[in-house]
Amino acid sequence: MNLLLLTEADRASGDTFRVAGPRARHVAEVLRAEAGRTLRVGLLDGPLGTGRVVRSDADACEFECAFDPAPPPRPRVDLLVAVPRPATLRRLLPDVAAMGVRRIVLFRTWRTAKPYLSQALLRPEEHRPLLHEGLMQARCTREPEVVVEPLFKPFVEDRLPALVAGREGEGRASAFALHPGAARPLAACEFPPPPSRILLAIGPEGGFLPYEVDALTAAGLLPASLGPRILRVETACVAALAVAASRAT
Repeated sequence: MNLLLLTEADRASGDTFRVAGPRARHVAEVLRAEAGRTLRVGLLDGPLGTGRVVRSDADACEFECAFDPAPPPRPRVDLLVAVPRPATLRRLLPDVAAMGVRRIVLFRTWRTAKPYLSQALLRPEEHRPLLHEGLMQARCTREPEVVVEPLFKPFVEDRLPALVAGREGEGRASAFALHPGAARPLAACEFPPPPSRILLAIGPEGGFLPYEVDALTAAGLLPASLGPRILRVETACVAALAVAASRAT
């Protein structure tokens, strides 16, 4: 744990916060943080800061916190992923949250198995702890928005163009559909400087169908490739985010 992530529900009074459960056990048993020690803390979707331990045991920990004046900026990448199998999604969510994404849109493609759409991890109470795990790893407080789109055509034709265009104040995104058969490598694509938005769409293992590539292109996405090899979904997501981070300067 590189950051103790706090929420408003943890606030006892003023700048005093109290945590229980796994976070308290980690502080007491792994970090061995006794009274007087200072830890890195962050308020969910708020500022980073430090917390001085007032009390620490396996049942509960209390901190007096001092926060930065402003929260860190939101990540500028929207990540669209064909809904993967549960084990893959469980590995994927902490990693992409750690790398920094504004939104995660989980959408259906023809190759998405129907049972994947009813998996428990699509529920906020199941996937939010995994996102928080990634945030604490990366010392970040900005929780990605997670959206589930169970039907390909209504999403791509009706809602994706508006997502590319940007909500109020966001501006248009430079948008790419990652597909093994695309002629242009993602690393050769032009990325705008911050704070301009980036949108990356990644299909299932084996890639999108030709119809799906055409539909994504019509919605404003440029087909691009991570190379000729067929990658696991979680590998492709991390690789694409790494390319975007390295090129967007």
